[in-house]
Amino acid sequence: MADWGALAAELALWRDAGLAPRLWWRDDDAQTVTPALERLLSLAQTHHVPAHISVIPEGLAADLAPRLNACPQALVLQHGLRHVNHEPKGAPASEVGATRPLDAQRADLAEGWAILSAAGFDRLLPALVPPWNRIGDATRARLPDWGYRYLSNYEGRGEASPVPGLGQIDAHLDPIRWKCDRVFRGEGKMLAMLLDHLRTRRAGDPRAPIGYVTHHLQTEDAVWDFSDRLFAATPGLWHALPDLED
Repeated sequence: MADWGALAAELALWRDAGLAPRLWWRDDDAQTVTPALERLLSLAQTHHVPAHISVIPEGLAADLAPRLNACPQALVLQHGLRHVNHEPKGAPASEVGATRPLDAQRADLAEGWAILSAAGFDRLLPALVPPWNRIGDATRARLPDWGYRYLSNYEGRGEASPVPGLGQIDAHLDPIRWKCDRVFRGEGKMLAMLLDHLRTRRAGDPRAPIGYVTHHLQTEDAVWDFSDRLFAATPGLWHALPDLED
């Protein structure tokens, strides 16, 4: 398994080549202020890392916007409307999947956007994070017409061809093993995943972003501790979504 020394060595190769990887952090499923969210925001402020908070609009609590507005590192993305599955039984879960009429999807997303806009978030981005990281190809193609500039899935889920006017900036590193009681993947595994992406980009497209995605409501201490060490080991490499378009 990889270790922190291997990460430091890889980053040194980037510096020697006059390059710097572009990392970004997304966290999903926020609706209200919790101790876990406070821990997340503390990490963001301590390490000066932009934290892209993916917010579920329906059920949004009144305390969330003021708290995120008070944290300069916090940016807000839209996480569907209700985080409800509309796909048929046996199909992968999605709120904006291939089987639901586009008019119904558009209405839901517009309602969600109206809720977030009315809440008064200072740093609300025109960005959609589909629940379960899944979106139908037809829906994805319509997002620019519906006012979205960014889409963020998890790498490998859905169509990857470009949509004019839409920046697709995905997440690639998830520290939670969702099918194994939502436990931490392990430090060595996470570092190995990160190193694989770093090496691939250094050899190919150094400017391609690498996304780290967390879920503060399902996060155990080991994930927080790893995140703390990761941010400390990669200062100055974390970016806000609008800076990753080019």
